[in-house]
Parts: sequence; C-alpha cells; structure tokens
Amino acid sequence: MATNTPHSTAPILMTEEYWASSYLSVVRHFGHIGFNGHTYTIVDKLGRDIFECSLIAEKEGRALAIEPGEPCDLVRNEYIPIYRAVGRDEFMRLIKETADLDELRKLAGIKPRTKKKAKQ
Repeated sequence: MATNTPHSTAPILMTEEYWASSYLSVVRHFGHIGFNGHTYTIVDKLGRDIFECSLIAEKEGRALAIEPGEPCDLVRNEYIPIYRAVGRDEFMRLIKETADLDELRKLAGIKPRTKKKAKQ
C-alpha cells in the first residue's frame, strides 16, 4: 500500500509489501532513501526508525533490527513524528482522511511547526 497526498504524487507511507518488491527495495541496505524529492526512512510499528531499532537490537543481542513478520514501513521523514505519536494503525487511518501535515500534527497532539523569522 502506498498512500499519496492529494496534491503530490509522493506517497506518505509505503508498506513493506509495496516497497520490498519494487526498485525501492535497495532501502533495506541503507535505511533511508530519496524518492520524488522526499526522504523516506524505514520505521517499525512503533515509529522507531531503523537506526534506533538497530541500536535496541544490538543491546538485546538480536541479529535483526525488525523481526520477520513485524510491520516495516517506509515513511516520509516529516510524517514520522506523527506515526510515532499515534501508532501504525491510527496513522494509516488518519492519512486516509487528510494528508495535510499541519492537520495531522494537530490530530496527533503535536505542536504545529513554527516558521523561522528571517534575519534582518
């Protein structure tokens, strides 16, 4: 499954079933990838990126950062805090309703982004 924003062809989320059987599968070697002008990172079902999962696995003595059968999604970086805040299932439900980043942040209880003032 790949979910796109209404005004963009760049998906917000791609499930492993989608990205693992495409040319995006090279991401498994690097943990993140640039695609359609956006950066995507592999996350587990809790929204932890693959690098954090690797550290946890190493501390626990596990060989794999994300165990087989566990969700392993490719998420646009700016949406990862929302994914982490609400969890995988709720995130997937919310992005079907709206793809607006600020609206999703609000629904997830995350403070809106502030625009930096230009230096004069």
